[in-house]
Amino acid sequence: MQGAALVERYRSYAARCVGISRNVSDPAGKLVLLEMAQSWLKLAEQVADGAEASIAYKSAIPDAAQPD
Repeated sequence: MQGAALVERYRSYAARCVGISRNVSDPAGKLVLLEMAQSWLKLAEQVADGAEASIAYKSAIPDAAQPD
């Protein structure tokens, strides 16, 4: 995947997290979603800057259940 497409995908994931957080009333749940959005934006920034984005752990969610 090209860098620009990856940046757009990461930003899209961040926007999804923010959108979902608007419908969450639980403060802890909302915080987790907003922190996830912040992480996606940081990854997008790293890719945009040409840095290698690395993920320190694998998600517990199976690949088929992860958003595109």
